[in-house]
Amino acid sequence: MSSHPVRAVVAVDKFRSTAEAADVAGAVALGAPMSVVDVVAMSDGGEGFRRVFDGEVVMLSVRGPWGEVHQAPLTLLAGPGRRGVLEVAEIVGRGHRAQPSPAEALAATSAGVADALVAARELDLEEVVIGCGGSATSDGGWGCYEALSERGGLPLRVSCATDITARFLGALRYAEQKGVASEDLGPLEERLRELATTYRARGGVDVNGLERAGAAGGIPGALGALGARLVGGFDVVAEVTGLAARLSVATHVVTGEGRVDTGSLEGKVVSGVCALTRPDQRVLVVCGAAEEHAVAQLRARYPWVEVRDLVSAVGERRALGDTLAALTEVSRDYFARI
Repeated sequence: MSSHPVRAVVAVDKFRSTAEAADVAGAVALGAPMSVVDVVAMSDGGEGFRRVFDGEVVMLSVRGPWGEVHQAPLTLLAGPGRRGVLEVAEIVGRGHRAQPSPAEALAATSAGVADALVAARELDLEEVVIGCGGSATSDGGWGCYEALSERGGLPLRVSCATDITARFLGALRYAEQKGVASEDLGPLEERLRELATTYRARGGVDVNGLERAGAAGGIPGALGALGARLVGGFDVVAEVTGLAARLSVATHVVTGEGRVDTGSLEGKVVSGVCALTRPDQRVLVVCGAAEEHAVAQLRARYPWVEVRDLVSAVGERRALGDTLAALTEVSRDYFARI
């Protein structure tokens, strides 16, 4: 190892269905010189977003994507104003049904998000930030929009923190991942176009031109049509954690997420962290798996970035079954070469 002082920052997202962001960060830090590692659990607005924030947690009764009532957490933020943090993935997320049928995927509703916002207002909150990613729905936010419209609109100020920058029809790109059949994409596109027309007619907002409206199956588009503000989830978390200042003094940076693909280049944690680094820093992106063309695009933007995926490093079995140990192993090897 080099005799030069090393100051490392580990700023990583979760590995979906495998490990939470805090656990990923801890595993990477185990492979690094602990006395100089600054660990930051990150989120881009998807799963894990709410857990980045400190505060009292209260439970709200909401409908899940198929109408089942369950309890979803809300974090009450300390400080001035009555503010809280919600997460779409904890309200109408994919975890409610491991493998929905195509019909179920198409029928999944966002109405539970309206339940959560109404319940937040009943707690006397004035503002909510809601992480918009990881939803099971592709309904264009209609369930949420309809339920809120029946109550007169947004019950409080809302900021939608999204994990992608896609515009409203961009929700189609992620529908098959949620179980929607390929033959249903055409009708779904028609439905989304009709919804965009409805939103424009009712509220004067063109969600087709609204960046980030297509995240979480279109929920931010619906909320944006009602007056919500749409922001980058990564940007919100980076501000809360003081990430830019922490990265500015680092010699080495490790970031990562479960899979590096083209979506990683659209406001996700990996691209957000890399954008805050400099050519004189050594930057490692660690992931479970990676698409070759996405890695090429990332390195074209940031030539000083190195990408390592666990599947290539330790094999698919260990990458999936022993993820945290594999992360520590890859991290240890990386820092041993400094």
